[in-house]
Amino acid sequence: MIDYTASEADIAFVLKHIGRPERLGDWSDDLAEDLIPALAKFINAEIAPLDLIGDEVGAKLENGRVRMPPEMVTAYKRYTEAGWPGLCSPEEFGGMNLPHVFGAVLADMLAGACISYEMVLSLAQGCIRTIKASGSDDQKARLLPQLVSGEWMASMCLTEPDAGSDLGRIKTLAVTGATPDGDGYAISGAKIFISGGDHDYTDNVIHLVLARTPDAAPGVRGLSLFACPAVLPDGTRNTVQTVRLEEKMGMHGSPTCQMAFDGARGELLGEEGKGLAAMFTMMNAERLDVSLQAVGQMDVAFQRARAHAAGRRQGTTSEGTALITQHGDVQRMLLDIYAHAMGCRAMVYKTFVDMDLGADQGLLDILTPTCKAFATDAVNATSSLAVQVHGGYGFCKEYRVEQIMRDARIMAIYEGTNGVLATGVARRAIRAKDGAAATAFDDLVSTGETSMELADAIEDWRQATAAMQTRGDIGPSVNDYMRLTGLVYFGRVWADMEAAADQAPEPALLRAAAAHVRSRLLPEAALLRRRILNPEPTHDAALFAA
Repeated sequence: MIDYTASEADIAFVLKHIGRPERLGDWSDDLAEDLIPALAKFINAEIAPLDLIGDEVGAKLENGRVRMPPEMVTAYKRYTEAGWPGLCSPEEFGGMNLPHVFGAVLADMLAGACISYEMVLSLAQGCIRTIKASGSDDQKARLLPQLVSGEWMASMCLTEPDAGSDLGRIKTLAVTGATPDGDGYAISGAKIFISGGDHDYTDNVIHLVLARTPDAAPGVRGLSLFACPAVLPDGTRNTVQTVRLEEKMGMHGSPTCQMAFDGARGELLGEEGKGLAAMFTMMNAERLDVSLQAVGQMDVAFQRARAHAAGRRQGTTSEGTALITQHGDVQRMLLDIYAHAMGCRAMVYKTFVDMDLGADQGLLDILTPTCKAFATDAVNATSSLAVQVHGGYGFCKEYRVEQIMRDARIMAIYEGTNGVLATGVARRAIRAKDGAAATAFDDLVSTGETSMELADAIEDWRQATAAMQTRGDIGPSVNDYMRLTGLVYFGRVWADMEAAADQAPEPALLRAAAAHVRSRLLPEAALLRRRILNPEPTHDAALFAA
């Protein structure tokens, strides 16, 4: 059994040479050199051992409350005592106010160590950002200190049985003046697939709930955002009930709840009818976080596959029985896992720093979904390769690569399915303001040392973009276009990493992976361009009727 060990040196290399956080006015290299090992030491000791417990024991629903394995609850107390929940939060509410890329480093390590733990912990960070952006001064003063300290945690309540990706169909109702004292809103409705909807890490969970008021406009224009605590200020429990825990393929240590709100007391965040815009603060934060979940899982997949391959003998050479690392096909698989782990890490870290620098929102509207879709597609592919490297052993639980496949599969689905995100990029992001964001993305990927293969891929993207900006029926091509956009950004960060290879922890491995990206991965861009320029038609839905 191989546990996760935080990849301190790789993380520090990518942060310094690709994230380039020195562009931030308050950056300190000395702090980074101290903080990364401190995070790694804590996570290796306290969090990594939880992964197997979370998978095998998981969350339990008992008498209407979710109970987590005691080891996970104890570790959460140590996590809060160390101050990690407030790493990037404002000092005025008890946080350390460090750049958000440090939060990315923390999430990267947490996700590699125990993905289901990281998933639940990340929700409080998105909630903090949302209240900071949309809450009143009074709400910030009342709600943020407990979230920043980790005394409270949070959930994001969007999805309903008839409203998955189509949030305009939300039916949950918020009625003002309907509480016993006439204050605030009474919220009633059903929400499903609510990660961290209940647990015993904390007594209180702040639910951010999308709902509509009785006279609201139809569709998404009528949605408002409410903060609905599990525990009211007087210490009584709100009328929010977990009615079911989903039995899932993976992520067993992350409680996924069906929630019933029965006149539960909540308070409006921001203005009525502007809830979706407010909620996008949390959704965008979570999408980048899911990218980091994929990075962490690819990191541990590489660690386990590499360690197994380095000790596994199969076949012969002139010198005797060969290690499977001597076989070209195994080398291909290992390089593919490593290249995607490092490249996706670089894409996300760079995006976090650019975001803190105030990058144009239009450009971020391309980068955020691109990171999420590309990284989560990559973890599904590379986790399968990790199983393949192990051969028959990979199909056995004790080698702990089949768990990565199970845990990672949800990532391309939640926080916006990759198809929905791809449609948004193709339909809106690259067309807005006469294609200004697409031009900004072009400038981003064209700046720096550019190999012939990357230059060709950028040109493929330009031709595909011009076609997608004017096409009416984009449906058959959105996945290919998102893949192409991600591949070009991936190629850009890999070119930058190759330029800094002398400073890498393993220069020879990094150069081999860079050559693998150029020779085996970037040429896919030409195929994607051809498919986009010559799409298949959208078929009559009757073709698929059961």
